[in-house]
Amino acid sequence: MFERRKAEISRRKGEIKRMLEAGKTDSGEALDIDALTAEVRALNDELADLERREAAINGIDGDAEPAPAPVPNPLTDEGGEEEPVPEARGILATKEYRSAFAKTILGRRLTTAEQRALDTALTTTATTYVAPTASVDGVNNGGLFIPSDIGLDLMAKIALDSPIFRDIRKTSIPGLRSFPYLETISPAKNVKEKDKSPELSAKWVNLNLALSEIAATIAVSWRLKSMAIDQFFTFLVDELADQVKDKGIIEVIYGNGATGDQLKGITADAVSYTYSGTALDGIGVALGKFTNKRHKVGAKIYVAPDIIEQIAFTKETTGGYVHDPVNGVGVNTIAGYAVEKDPYLNDGEFIIGNLGRYYRFNEHEALSIAVDTSGRNRRDDYTAWGIWAGALQPGTVVHGSKSN
Repeated sequence: MFERRKAEISRRKGEIKRMLEAGKTDSGEALDIDALTAEVRALNDELADLERREAAINGIDGDAEPAPAPVPNPLTDEGGEEEPVPEARGILATKEYRSAFAKTILGRRLTTAEQRALDTALTTTATTYVAPTASVDGVNNGGLFIPSDIGLDLMAKIALDSPIFRDIRKTSIPGLRSFPYLETISPAKNVKEKDKSPELSAKWVNLNLALSEIAATIAVSWRLKSMAIDQFFTFLVDELADQVKDKGIIEVIYGNGATGDQLKGITADAVSYTYSGTALDGIGVALGKFTNKRHKVGAKIYVAPDIIEQIAFTKETTGGYVHDPVNGVGVNTIAGYAVEKDPYLNDGEFIIGNLGRYYRFNEHEALSIAVDTSGRNRRDDYTAWGIWAGALQPGTVVHGSKSN
């Protein structure tokens, strides 16, 4: 009855997912995470409303309605049988599961629809089991997965403090640690009208991501548990962001990989360059350190705060400031490359490169939360944990640091 609109919603959500995974819009522009998050919420709400209206028309009570039939996805449906969407991932994006998650954590009674969504999530938790190997411990999540939109809110909030974290390419593919990338390819050639097209020689290499298990515990008094559901989610995102932010961002930049049970950070496989003199001199030389010119396409320059301060207070021989440090526009570009200040870089350091293209950050195990109750202390401890993985394509980024 509402299939056309459902298909449109499915198509749009597919487009948003693709853009989030790519880290940019289809036209190559930066993403507005807040706008996309709001749009996903609105689409989920509209889809839930359509399903309730459809159930009402059929004379079925909304709380007792059967699970809706899968909506055809125009992006993949070519007249054949569409590949089924994994139930665990689909349920985490629904309004019913979002409500069930919050009510369960807050100890409140669920509706039938919410209970069904919660049961589905609990059942499919087993599908996230990762068998242990010689190098990887097994994973079997015993908590409740945090709803998908809340995970996006958390990532967006963390990204507000670090342009580097904001720009890296983020995906959420549970259990996947290896991503292929094209290392070299032979150039295209001119051919005559009747000549055969030459075969290109391409070399593909696997990028193996290093794992980092991240956990945070939030203490909540029983008095606070009276908060509304939306207030609870705001509180949860704020607390998680405060606890996870520093660890996640610092590992993305400086993580040493498997040897330290950390992500493999950008600096681990970047082209390293140590400079003396001014940061501008160092950046000028560093731009010539790229081994492949295509690695500079779309590159940005991320600098530590002290570098911006140094440039801002640089004076001419006559004693005047080169850049007005009072009410000035700051340093926006250097040699035509966009410049951004990242407070998580160490003093005197800078990173040059296209992080959205060459650094891969994957949510290996989705964030979940478990609750420990202490009646004596009249509080609940919410422990959230997840496993993130990350690595840089070697040699694609330049990391500069000032010599001692």
